[in-house]
Amino acid sequence: CDGMGSGSKANNISKLTINLIENFYKAGFDNETILSTVNKLLSLNETERFSTIDLCVIDTRKNIYDFIKLAACEGYIKRSNGEVTVVSGSGLPIGVLENVSPHITKACISNMDMIVLVSDGVSDVLGEGLRYLISTIDTINPQTMADEILSRAVADSSGVTKDDMTVVCVRVFETV
Repeated sequence: CDGMGSGSKANNISKLTINLIENFYKAGFDNETILSTVNKLLSLNETERFSTIDLCVIDTRKNIYDFIKLAACEGYIKRSNGEVTVVSGSGLPIGVLENVSPHITKACISNMDMIVLVSDGVSDVLGEGLRYLISTIDTINPQTMADEILSRAVADSSGVTKDDMTVVCVRVFETV
């Protein structure tokens, strides 16, 4: 989640949104119910409380990913063969309108996939070059991938970031 703006207010709305989503998932609700309920809770408040959502739900029983995006920038799946797939989203942030229509993309899980999710602070700086950068980083370590992407984004900003920058990477390993 990326709260609108930057600083403590954006951080607080992000934390609130994440906590609500996590608690609803722990309670066993489905994607649609969770997003609809969290959206209604955020939109009830008279102060503006908007947050993008960039979520990847990994279902190891069904062997699929559900990428759920509300106003979030592109995400990526880097396959074991180096191929990088772009996962797009659309829509308004959560908390803007009473009803929400998330963009949900389903994809099959493969052993050694790397999921890469970035905030707009990173994608705005790296632009189209982000996909290429992901394809050229040769690592199976998700933290190394995240660190290299973030380092490049900060370097390309001349060390002065205009927006919050977040990179989350997850590697999928087959269990035996």
